[in-house]
This record gives sequence, structure tokens and C-alpha cells, in this order.
Amino acid sequence: MAETAAPQKEIHQFNVSATWSGDGTGCGRLRLPEGDLQIPIGGSKKLGGCGVGANPEEILLGAVAACFLNTWAIFLRKLNVAYSEPAVRVSGDLGADPAGGYKMLSATIRALVPRALMLEQKAPVEKTLQLAEKYCITSKVARAAMPVVVEIEEV
Repeated sequence: MAETAAPQKEIHQFNVSATWSGDGTGCGRLRLPEGDLQIPIGGSKKLGGCGVGANPEEILLGAVAACFLNTWAIFLRKLNVAYSEPAVRVSGDLGADPAGGYKMLSATIRALVPRALMLEQKAPVEKTLQLAEKYCITSKVARAAMPVVVEIEEV
């Protein structure tokens, strides 16, 4: 009897590269090959960095925002909620790490939802946000390290 191979799980690999010039007050470039992008990077001035380009804290919050928004848009379409230009604001609190240095203590994702849409479709909007929270890859990773809260901000 021939053995059948177990189905292989689908794996997607993503890669970025970065270069840096100088010490901790220097600056660098982050290269994202899929979109053929280069982003200037540097430490936050608040933390003694050069303040040029995106800092790691913003990049982390930006990754959460991009993933959550992309995932939310998928569920808005799947649940037939007519919101063609969804938007979010993500904030994070950075504080002292007992082990030394700093760490991100928490993040808040604010889904910006028009008041009229909330009046007309509150339950479906809330459902799309619950699904986005459940399935967003990056916010799941962030949630493993800190509290991540999703709030609705009516606009």
C-alpha cells in the first residue's frame, strides 16, 4: 500500500532589508521589495535619534494600521457594508521596560466610521471590526506582546 504525503501547509515568506549610517543618532533606509519601496528611517527625536524618516515605533504602529485596515476592508465587502474608504488611526504608548530601555506598552486602533453609517448599520459595522480584530495578522502578533484595543470613532 502506497503512503500518501501529508498535505503541505501554505507558507508565504516576506523579506525586507535595511541599511544604516552612523551610530544610534544616524539614519538609514528600509527597502520593501514587493512594492519596490524605500523608506527613510531613523530613531525618534524623543528618544535621541535623528528624527529623519519613519522611526521603528511608527513603523510598528503603521504595520498594525495597514494590516487591520486591509483586513477590515475585506470584511466590509464580505458583509456588504458600504464603506468604500475606511480609515483608522493607531496610537501606541511607549514606556520604560523593567529589563532596560523602552517597550511598547499598548496600542489603540481607532476605526473612523461615519455617523450616518453607524446609525444605519451599527451591528454589521461592529461585526466587520470584530472579524478584522480576529484575523489581522499583525495585530495578533502585537497583541501577543501588549494590549491592543479596537475602538470606534464616529466621524
